[in-house]
Amino acid sequence: MTEESVVAVAQRLQPQLVTHLMTLIQTKRLAHAYLFNGADGTGRQQVAQTVAMRLFCQNVTDNLPCGQCSECRRILAGDHPDVVSVVPDGQRIKVDQVRYLKAEFTKSAVEGNQKIFIVDQVERMTTGAANSLLKFIEEPVGNTVALLLTANKNLILPTILSRTQIVDFLRVAPQALLTALADAGITPSQRYLLTTLTESVTAAQDLVVDDWLKDAQQAVGQWFSACCMGDERAFVRVQTELVPLALNRDRQGVLLDMVVQAWHDALRQQNATLEAASLAFPQVAQASQQVAQRLSIDQLVHVMTLTLATRGQLAGNLNFQAILEALTLEILTITAR
Repeated sequence: MTEESVVAVAQRLQPQLVTHLMTLIQTKRLAHAYLFNGADGTGRQQVAQTVAMRLFCQNVTDNLPCGQCSECRRILAGDHPDVVSVVPDGQRIKVDQVRYLKAEFTKSAVEGNQKIFIVDQVERMTTGAANSLLKFIEEPVGNTVALLLTANKNLILPTILSRTQIVDFLRVAPQALLTALADAGITPSQRYLLTTLTESVTAAQDLVVDDWLKDAQQAVGQWFSACCMGDERAFVRVQTELVPLALNRDRQGVLLDMVVQAWHDALRQQNATLEAASLAFPQVAQASQQVAQRLSIDQLVHVMTLTLATRGQLAGNLNFQAILEALTLEILTITAR
């Protein structure tokens, strides 16, 4: 991402919030600790970088950082001595990382009296790291600003929540995302599905890399069609077609979300035939229509309830294949009647 585009993206995704934060900086009313809470793709990182640049920018224009001066460029490059960022080391943010952060901030600011630290994915802190950070927030050193970034504030310790100003990021409207996906050249048959799985073009593009989404959409669609017909081969498809696409925990979650959307298509077609552009799985629209006509509303709602429960099962560390196989068997007991 270029220097200019960081501010532009922040303004596009969170225009009112950016204006508010810039005004707080201008009037010297910025608090010492914020929690930026928003789903991936809502601009958490870009807004945090914009705040950091505004605090140090040498050429503020219209109350926004220029993105081009030496201070802005160093911040964007991660090379500014008074702006320290922490990201997970592997799966977690560890206590040693927070100790390093605290050590850096006990030093005097190198190029002014302001220091700022940004902790991304703060929900991944170990308990020790969270407690260490809490003490730091309670007793800030000098003129410091803490920006904590998370996709889910419900995973943050209540003691940290109570000592930060929580900023909830607005979600991107589905219709606006559809337009943006079209502008980005995303295949029409994938656009609606992506609006149910992601909240930004960037996150959507991550899924279409190497045709992963294309393959996943096809595999889930074929599994869904087999389930609709009460075909026991749906059970086999879990191991042969779906599991190979579950490259990591994140992709497992996406696949389960896709399963939900496949059945949601059917539920939505109980009373109306939808256009392909309004379906997550347009390639199996006929199977979706047929199962919607064959099953009762209560049966479809029951299937939806079963699919929605899979995300919680995955979060509870149940095996992905076992989750889908159990789901398939339960669905087949309904559709095979």
